[in-house]
Amino acid sequence: MQKNRQKDRSDHSINRVIACVLSFIFITMAIAVPAHAEEEQVETTPSRIPLSELEKTIDAYVASYEKYTAAVSVVAIKDGETIVNKAYGLADIEDQRKADTSTVFEWASISKLLVYTSVIQLVEQGKLDLETDIKEYLPEGFFKKLKYDDPITLMNLMHHNAGWEDQTAAEVYYYSKNETLELGETLRKNEPKQIYKPDSIVGYSNYGVGLAAYIVELQSGQPFYEYVNQHIFKPLNMNDTTIHPTGQDHPDVVRRRNEIEGYTKDLKRISHNRVYVTFYPAGAAIGTAEDLAKFLAALMPVDDSNLLFTNRNTLNEMLSTSLYYDGTSIPRFAHGFVEMEYWVPTLMHEGNLKGFSSKVVFDPESKFGMIVMTNQSFEEIYYYGLINKIFGNNLYSNSVTSERGGYFQSARRAASRFTNLFTALDIKEYSKAELSKFYNVVERNGVVEKVSVTPYIDFLPVSSLKVNLIKISFIPVALAIIFSLSVLIVCLIRMLLYKLNKRGNPLTHFDKYHLAIHFAGMLLLLNLLVILTRLPSYPSYSSLRIHLMFNLLYVVLALAYLGLLIYKLWKSSYSKRQKVMYIMSGVSALILAVFIVGWDLYI
Repeated sequence: MQKNRQKDRSDHSINRVIACVLSFIFITMAIAVPAHAEEEQVETTPSRIPLSELEKTIDAYVASYEKYTAAVSVVAIKDGETIVNKAYGLADIEDQRKADTSTVFEWASISKLLVYTSVIQLVEQGKLDLETDIKEYLPEGFFKKLKYDDPITLMNLMHHNAGWEDQTAAEVYYYSKNETLELGETLRKNEPKQIYKPDSIVGYSNYGVGLAAYIVELQSGQPFYEYVNQHIFKPLNMNDTTIHPTGQDHPDVVRRRNEIEGYTKDLKRISHNRVYVTFYPAGAAIGTAEDLAKFLAALMPVDDSNLLFTNRNTLNEMLSTSLYYDGTSIPRFAHGFVEMEYWVPTLMHEGNLKGFSSKVVFDPESKFGMIVMTNQSFEEIYYYGLINKIFGNNLYSNSVTSERGGYFQSARRAASRFTNLFTALDIKEYSKAELSKFYNVVERNGVVEKVSVTPYIDFLPVSSLKVNLIKISFIPVALAIIFSLSVLIVCLIRMLLYKLNKRGNPLTHFDKYHLAIHFAGMLLLLNLLVILTRLPSYPSYSSLRIHLMFNLLYVVLALAYLGLLIYKLWKSSYSKRQKVMYIMSGVSALILAVFIVGWDLYI
């Protein structure tokens, strides 16, 4: 009996222990489930950074790259509210002027989003149609250099595939307010050649966007900057931004813009970094990042209210895919907005101007967006690095069936301008592995026909034969330069010896022309080197005109020398050695003249 009681007590104790353990488990689960549910509700960036930690994350990121940073302004928007608005670094390193949220930056090509929005506003009003040939909206005979009869539409202008060659930086920028022209006039004056069939090749075009803005002018009856002031800036209370070609409608913004300097990636100050944009709607906006955030918030309204369009469906349509990469279902453009796949699908646009870089990226689905503006040219730490940290990396991969890579040239190139030579020298060789990492590769029967290196630009294949011919073409030029230099040295030594020792023969009358053409050849080489070294600093076309005129003058001198040479050889008697020397000089001058004309290195 005693044993049974002890056993009952033991069983009872065990049951109590089991009950306690089970109760503990149930209580823990009851506590844990709400905590887990609460954790799931924490809002994050696309890269899974909690929004509550976003500002600290950005602070830490900027601090880690402080020694590479001039100034950077960062704004983050979520559900229509600004959750981060901070500026870091120095607007002017030399004067130690700090940047703040009122600092005015260059929008650069983000300005194009104002053009696309304006076009869609007029489409909503029935004043424009995206698929109509734009010649119907323009004055008769507006274009003089179209190669194809195919219609060009506003959609082509938004997709950068109307087919125009690229303008040089010297033609896109100018430095004096006095050079400012009315938009229609400057578009006529600077019309580029059409080198691709519309709809076939994407080649980023400032001219095309400027043309779309001019059509907005014609249909609205207002200068483009006035239209934007009334229909975009005023409704959004964007009081710290202007897109006037010189900013004269907002002098306070211009004053603040002049308080910030532009720098290179390695923090070297860029002289004359205040430039004006020839096709100004394509890149002339200046303002604060905070003001740009108002525009960004309007693209992601949290309710049915809409400040940009009468109908919410119009906004949805503007932000919907309008162009896919060739042969795929991968989005490329949404009516001018670039579609970019980070860890979530986003819309974005980038901007680079002399001394400034800017980027806006947003996810309409989660209503999260971000703006980064810096005063450094082609900046990458924030432009790419910070954006990738917040949105996640954008990784693209393609299955390339071609056995190997090849040579490719950007479709955004000058084809009939003085930079034609420099774009030819920019032909790049890509391996098969490199091709597979680009946004899209178009192949036919194992042959690569087109590569989209960036969303904005296609690259086209260049045959090895053409590349080799370009390389070979420099051989006679190099020989002509070496020959001219040798002749100059020999003639100078000869003149010096004759003057000092009266040895040898004095220069004949024709020898002076012979010497002059070689001297001009050396000046030509120096002139080309000056042009080459000046191009990266975005000189104005007017400042390069004298260099191009000298190139043309050399061609005239070379032809004059050849004519005089033929006349002298016919009329005068020279030794065999002299004849060979004179003829080789003529051939040398002809080679350099052909080089100038062949590569359009003249006005």
